[in-house]
Amino acid sequence: MAILINNAAQILTMCNNFTLISEGSILIEGETIRELGSISKKGKKIDIIDAQGCVVTPGLVDSHTHLVFAGSREEEFSARIAGVRYETITKKGGGIMTTVRHTRNATEEELYNSAMSRIKNLIKHGTTTVEVKSGYGLTTDGELKILRVIKRLQETSPIDVIPTLLIHTIPPRIKRRDYIDQINSELIPQVASEKLAQFCDIFCDSIAFSVRESHKVLKKARDLGLKLKIHADELSNSGGAALAAEVGCTSADHLIYTTKLEIEKMKKANVVPVLLPGTSLFLRTRKKPDVRCFIKMELPIAIASDFNPGTCPIYAMPKIISLASLLYGIPVERALVGATANAARALDLYPKVGCIQPGAQADLVVWAVDNYKKISYQFGEDIIKLVLKRGKIIYDTNC
Repeated sequence: MAILINNAAQILTMCNNFTLISEGSILIEGETIRELGSISKKGKKIDIIDAQGCVVTPGLVDSHTHLVFAGSREEEFSARIAGVRYETITKKGGGIMTTVRHTRNATEEELYNSAMSRIKNLIKHGTTTVEVKSGYGLTTDGELKILRVIKRLQETSPIDVIPTLLIHTIPPRIKRRDYIDQINSELIPQVASEKLAQFCDIFCDSIAFSVRESHKVLKKARDLGLKLKIHADELSNSGGAALAAEVGCTSADHLIYTTKLEIEKMKKANVVPVLLPGTSLFLRTRKKPDVRCFIKMELPIAIASDFNPGTCPIYAMPKIISLASLLYGIPVERALVGATANAARALDLYPKVGCIQPGAQADLVVWAVDNYKKISYQFGEDIIKLVLKRGKIIYDTNC
């Protein structure tokens, strides 16, 4: 049976940019949006959803998460609040390595169950597509274990899961050169052969990999058919954004220290900037990305959660939308586009995902507010009424 989302106060289509339809309806047939606007119900068998007084948006897209992990890092959080720098914690064997130890000790079943529980929480907050990275294995077997868990999530989750191989940091007791060789000769070829990831990502920064090392890894991944992403310029101006433009990354993420010249290079190479305000909040970083420059250059700014156990335990995208405006000064409308259409662009999914138009996938959120500005304004409140994925209701506050 077709579904009609009827008489919404506002529909945000996000087609090419922020677009609003007042007092409109959306007709869904199967997994796809068929019509929107003013729709006649005559002669049709339709299941009607009353959206009067509600805002409807595309399903939220979280294009940067580290969803599969074990353990937590509240001790590290307390240390940072007391003034210890993240880089200092990392050099002493904490940070990422804390999560690596917990994740290595967990079984695949334990990792799957905890990750699926997190996905159920994402759905309650409107996320209908999520990218999930590996990166807490730091051995070939460890990374493959995480990617197998992500593959299982792909096959069983109510929402779309996009798998990414993340080359996260140098493990202890191995030479940098030897680890890079291991990644390029063992890990990436096996991941590509078994089709365990769509993207390869690398952490290019002062505490992880150099531009030269990152280039070597990304080139190998590209040659074997993987799309590319990069953690760039989070803790320093690492040159990661310029590298993203050089090698053709789909997105470059973080971009705290990225310069105007590097933003120009990203623009020319069609690299999508993904900004992560939740991480800035938890790391209490004073420096912020040059949002004005991104806007002036007309780059499609995406925003994402960076959900992880160390530097951003926020998985609720409505809060990330609010933080994008509060911390980075991104206009409300651009923040909403950033969590839908532009986030889909960061995963090479737009316009199938991230917008409301005929032919697009019927991934939708019905918000229990009558004005889209309240989505950012009512920070911390649960204001989602319904979530639909491929035309099926996967979350309903009335159930």
